[in-house]
Amino acid sequence: MNTLIMKKNLLTLCFALFLAFANGQSFKAWIAAAENAMISEDYYSALVYYTEALEFDESRCDLKYNTAEAARLFNAYSLAEEKYQEVIDQDGDNEFPLASFWLADVKQKLGKHEEAKMLYDLYLTENDGDDDYYSAKASKESKACSWAIDLINNPDESITVTHLDENINTPYSEFGAIKLDDDIYFSALKFEQSDSPYNPDRYIAKILKATEFDLAETLGDDINNDRLHTAHTAFNKEKTKVYYTVCHFITNNDIRCDLYSRDLNQDGSWSDEVKLPENINSNAHTTTQPNIGVSPEGDKEVVYFVSDRPGGVGKKDIWYSEILEDGYSDPINVESINTAEDDITPFYHDASSRLFFSSEGYQGLGGFDIYVAEKNLRDEFVVDMLPVPLNSSYHDIYYTINEEETEALFSSNRFGSLFLESSKEACCYDIYKADIEIRTIRLNALTFDATTELDLLEATVTIIDLKTGEERTVTSLENNAHFFELDANRDYQIITTRPYYYPDTTSISTRGKVEEELTKRIYLKSEYIELEVLTFDRKSKDALNGVSVSLYDDETNELINKLDFNKISNRFVFYIEPDRKYRIEGFKPNYTRETTRLDTHGKSGLLLKKLYLLKEDANNYLPVVLYYDNDHPNPRSLRKTTKKTYSQTYFPYINLKEKFKSEYGKPLKGEQRNIAESQIENFFEGDVKTGYAGLNNFFIELEKELLKGKRLELEIKGFASPRASNSYNKNLSERRIKAVVNEIHKYKNGFLLEQLYSENLIIRDVSYGEEQAPEGISDDYFDRRNSVYSVEASKERRVEIVRVNYLPSIN
Repeated sequence: MNTLIMKKNLLTLCFALFLAFANGQSFKAWIAAAENAMISEDYYSALVYYTEALEFDESRCDLKYNTAEAARLFNAYSLAEEKYQEVIDQDGDNEFPLASFWLADVKQKLGKHEEAKMLYDLYLTENDGDDDYYSAKASKESKACSWAIDLINNPDESITVTHLDENINTPYSEFGAIKLDDDIYFSALKFEQSDSPYNPDRYIAKILKATEFDLAETLGDDINNDRLHTAHTAFNKEKTKVYYTVCHFITNNDIRCDLYSRDLNQDGSWSDEVKLPENINSNAHTTTQPNIGVSPEGDKEVVYFVSDRPGGVGKKDIWYSEILEDGYSDPINVESINTAEDDITPFYHDASSRLFFSSEGYQGLGGFDIYVAEKNLRDEFVVDMLPVPLNSSYHDIYYTINEEETEALFSSNRFGSLFLESSKEACCYDIYKADIEIRTIRLNALTFDATTELDLLEATVTIIDLKTGEERTVTSLENNAHFFELDANRDYQIITTRPYYYPDTTSISTRGKVEEELTKRIYLKSEYIELEVLTFDRKSKDALNGVSVSLYDDETNELINKLDFNKISNRFVFYIEPDRKYRIEGFKPNYTRETTRLDTHGKSGLLLKKLYLLKEDANNYLPVVLYYDNDHPNPRSLRKTTKKTYSQTYFPYINLKEKFKSEYGKPLKGEQRNIAESQIENFFEGDVKTGYAGLNNFFIELEKELLKGKRLELEIKGFASPRASNSYNKNLSERRIKAVVNEIHKYKNGFLLEQLYSENLIIRDVSYGEEQAPEGISDDYFDRRNSVYSVEASKERRVEIVRVNYLPSIN
């Protein structure tokens, strides 16, 4: 028991004291009475007295602040909101820096999260660093407000929450409900204390039993006590023993609780009560809210309870003690779930091995929210908040749920709860019922290679319902997705297998999940190396079907496997061994044969190789660019033809490399000369020699195409530098083209010449002379360094074979 469930027991008492006190009392007396009430945690009386004092002087900002404090602590949030706002509006000197913090707190509890976030941020802006606790709390709750806005706007529609009828709920506080068969056991704080020295008597709690629709009755005086609080029923698994709390007043408003138990006799009566031993109960601290479950280690029956004893993590913490044959072990703090704030009302759900509880220490909607702690695969507790509408911005506590997880009971002081005075709307707790629809959640189990993280096809996923044992299996051949429909609030085991891979076993739970679809990523480790070979057209980069792929041992040249001409796909899969060297060859008719190599030393998992095959086409070898010496062939000639071949001009020209370097570098010194000579070197070794080599490769490919019966047309262009006149240069360009044609005539003893005679090969040429020379190329006849020996001028003295056109056959 604590002040959260004692609010209503003070209402009548405080109201009577107020009437008696009101006659002839001074302003100072009202304030003194209010301060005393605050000290004794009698917040309702303090609220009454401060309200009366404000009638004397409405300008006092401190009285407004104290009134707001009393209203907040009494859970009269709307009144507290009003008074805190008045303080902020009046407090120009910031004498009450916590006013914005507490206004944010009550707005958060009222569900006004956007306003609350703004006020938390305001507090941090104006007061950050003044108090470490409030700064950290404001930062935490500001983030919680942002998170809560989305959560509240997306409630779990499979959950329906209803307020229990007035046969159970009253304008007083009802709490701690648990359903056994058709009976609901709960506690109510509404019974007058007998033999009380106070006038009128104070209110105490008793345990009641009811069905959902029949009027509740107390369990009787053999368990309930007319002078002490009796609350919080918890039964053992066999339903042969009940644990509960007995609390007594320490001061006018402070109470302290201990745990008791009774056995249920065969005739239905209760045995004498037994107070739990001193290692559980403490004279100096509260021990309350028992629940029977299994230890976090999962192997011992324990009693969970709440206590503010030393050694905890925060304020009130959840503890447990093992139930022994001859007593109870020393309490152990469940520190993995406890926070710096209050953590209360534990409930262990035996069917799912989960611990439900309420806390103010986690990110939440405001006040106490309900959470569930569950062990993950690393045997660590993972805490999740239950969804809206189970949680609200008010206090939501004492959550219990049936074995099937279709019906839950909990207490809340949210709007809709009954109360005695409209101005104190949030003071009291009622019991709510949640009907939870068994809905399905779609699971997509995605399979990946553990080493490469690439999609893993052809895997088989089996999912097992751990409650029913039902198995379902999906094998996906086209992609790595495996879909299942899962029941909500269930635990499943997932087993994944695939040839040549080690199997994987994991788990997934749909408990507390509000999503309609979940994704589980599964990574398998290969026993072998899976080699995936993909084939493509080199030019278009499109997938190329119809290829034959062969796999060789690259050291022995042994053919290991050959996959012939896959007509419907460009994908080939080989399973290979680690620590070997392989050669992969791809072949397709009318395409070049492509080869790549693979060393599997130090590799594992899934490997990918791509082969790009080039379609056999003479244009693959173009353009071919052939370069000439200045005014060659046949210098100082106006003729358009020559008897020389290109080879006859090429070799003398290539031998002039050193002369060109010397002449072009003459006027320069040092690094500038080195750069100039390097440019000439690169031109001869790169451009000139590459052109000549390319010509020979082109002739070979041209021959292949003609032998296939193809009819071809060559496009050839000739160029000149601008050193002479344009008409001279045009004739020179034609001589250069003729030298290339002569080279064609001599290829393989006239093979290409015969093709020209038969018109299977046609040459179409264009002489441009200097017409296409870029601006800036020197045409100064007397500046030989630039107009003859420069790279720029040298590149203009050329012939280009630019294109092969495939012509229709001659019928």
